[in-house]
Amino acid sequence: MLDNSILMCGSSLYDGDVHGANQLPFLLAGKGGGSLKTGRILDYLNEENDHRRACSLHLSIMDRMGVNLDRFGDTNIRLAGL
Repeated sequence: MLDNSILMCGSSLYDGDVHGANQLPFLLAGKGGGSLKTGRILDYLNEENDHRRACSLHLSIMDRMGVNLDRFGDTNIRLAGL
């Protein structure tokens, strides 16, 4: 089933004590019909803010699901290397 699915789990806070949202952990499972390479850890912490937005992740996943939008939320940039 996961060969053709994408399951995403995430959190809106990295550090609940300070309500820090600069680092948001996400877990992706599944191959998305072969569109996702599995078994990796991707770290976007050293990327510029425009290239590590959560909305960029959503756009990248939507592309793989056949939903092509020019923009989602606060960005029009997809995540590199996903």
